[in-house]
Amino acid sequence: MFFQLLFLVICYQLSRLLFFSINTSYFDELQVGRYFQLAGYALRFDLSTICTINLFYAFLMLIPFSFVSNKMYQFVLQILFVVSNVIALLFDIGDIAYFPYVRKRMSADVFDLMSKKSDFIDLLPSYLQSFWYIPILMLVFVFGFTYFNNKLIVSKHHITKVNTGLMSWLMLLIALAVFIIAIRGGLQLKPILNSNARLVANNEEVPIVLNTPFSILHSFEQASLTRMNYYSETTLRKYFNPIHNYKREQPQKMNVVLIILESFGKAYTGIGGRKSYTPCLDSLMRNGLVFSNAFANAHRSSDGVPACIAGIPAAMDEAFITSKYATNSFEALPNLLKPLGYSTSFFHGGTNGTMSFDIFCKSAGFDQYYGRTEYANDKDYDGTWGIWDEPYLQYFASTLGKQKQPFLSAVFTLSSHEPFTLPSSFHHNYIQSLRGIQRGIAYSDWALKNFFESASQTSWFKNTLFVITADHNFLAAKDDQGYYNAGMGLYAIPVLFYSPIDKNLMGNRREVFQQIDIMPTILDYLHYPQPFFAYGNSGFDSSRKPIVYTQMGSHTQMLIDNYLVTADNMVINGLYDFSRDSTMKNYLHMDSLDASLFPRFKAFKQLLNNTIIDNKQTAESFLVK
Repeated sequence: MFFQLLFLVICYQLSRLLFFSINTSYFDELQVGRYFQLAGYALRFDLSTICTINLFYAFLMLIPFSFVSNKMYQFVLQILFVVSNVIALLFDIGDIAYFPYVRKRMSADVFDLMSKKSDFIDLLPSYLQSFWYIPILMLVFVFGFTYFNNKLIVSKHHITKVNTGLMSWLMLLIALAVFIIAIRGGLQLKPILNSNARLVANNEEVPIVLNTPFSILHSFEQASLTRMNYYSETTLRKYFNPIHNYKREQPQKMNVVLIILESFGKAYTGIGGRKSYTPCLDSLMRNGLVFSNAFANAHRSSDGVPACIAGIPAAMDEAFITSKYATNSFEALPNLLKPLGYSTSFFHGGTNGTMSFDIFCKSAGFDQYYGRTEYANDKDYDGTWGIWDEPYLQYFASTLGKQKQPFLSAVFTLSSHEPFTLPSSFHHNYIQSLRGIQRGIAYSDWALKNFFESASQTSWFKNTLFVITADHNFLAAKDDQGYYNAGMGLYAIPVLFYSPIDKNLMGNRREVFQQIDIMPTILDYLHYPQPFFAYGNSGFDSSRKPIVYTQMGSHTQMLIDNYLVTADNMVINGLYDFSRDSTMKNYLHMDSLDASLFPRFKAFKQLLNNTIIDNKQTAESFLVK
């Protein structure tokens, strides 16, 4: 069995080499040395696949019963081994032809295509004509695999009598433990997923690291988006065009610091209409440009971070950064600004690997990731989530001073998350007297004040655009007036753009704004010169038609022209005049408003779903027919 597993490792590497050789035009910049480095990284994913597919075979092979030596039993086992592994590897070979159409490894979505028989049958002739050699390669592989496996069995098969003693049972347990570790990809916090390939490879290289069976197996358990066909591509563009081009010749090379505050709902700030617990943030908002009618696109941190940095809203139950689509190519602030000479970094005081932020950062193009490991001082560990905000934001400020300018850096805080504990050394009577989220918010705001006091003494401070927002609202909020407990109020957050020297960047903008508008707004402010892909729009664009899209499970909401449309599983079930009825008490009849509201709602969801499914989240890929 050991030699069979080794044989499978060789098969996967040969299939990878074949995949690369035939699709080499899609990997123009990949040098031979780099290919072999990626092939070495790929062993982790190959072993996970091999052990997953052969776990049952290994158990049946190693179980210490006398009948294991029976020839018929061994014959049936070899049929199981050959059939299961041949099927898996045939998908690997078939992906050679499928890859050019999606630019990523095949996922479980391919079975949706095959289940639609008319579409599959219609497409099959053109596939076979273009890739006539794939069926031949498959046949050669089936015969070759069977032949070499039989040779291996004949040369290595020496079972005469099975030892049924205690040591054999111990051997079985050890073998199964090794298999399970290999399936998980190691002893790390979470089992490896498709997205883990981003830790060792850039967007274009990920298909080399992965193998197709791994990609399919790990996407079966993950949520899938549904393709939507409400409108033709031409009609869709009339409603929403995700390609933005500000046509600026001279970029404004300012540093950008994006501060994402954990659970900082609008209700707890000076613009929330309730009691404020954020004197520092309130002061900054009085001296900057605040979007006082802003909303998060989702209710989880794992959705909020990519929404702010890459402009990707929540589209399904599972977060994009851990979904089967996590290996998509997409445009984000770091990978767009790096060609302009920006150094990029992401800071989060949580345990490295938390919510897969480290993987997302690699995908988005951040050069450096600073987590709890890099902070390297657990005296400041809160015992639950990571490093307290005050010492970590001081670390953030001091580390920025070592960054090459201009830089883009994002930090995500954590102390305003339950259980809202404070450091034993912290002494502030008012903050200590608070309870729950109010205490967490007040402490993080105090830490923010100390950060700005330190940052203001640095040489990089004045040439920096600060953008401050929240990952999401605090969903367990108690609001006597009801607004922050339901509907759009659950998503209400602050969004602030602040510059120490730009006095034009001031005021209170009351039109609706969402997290996915942050990226295009920053790029517009920096005079970004190239076209890029974004689902949101710049807050500085006077021609934009402000919308807000949110999703929680199957329930979606969309603010359009001050009207709120709600739906479950894309069946519209609510319509409200949000400007007059923000708590959603008075349901409007569907025929009482302009019918264009509903097409815009469906068009946005179609654009979102289909571009993610088709891996067209960059300007280059979206514009290709």
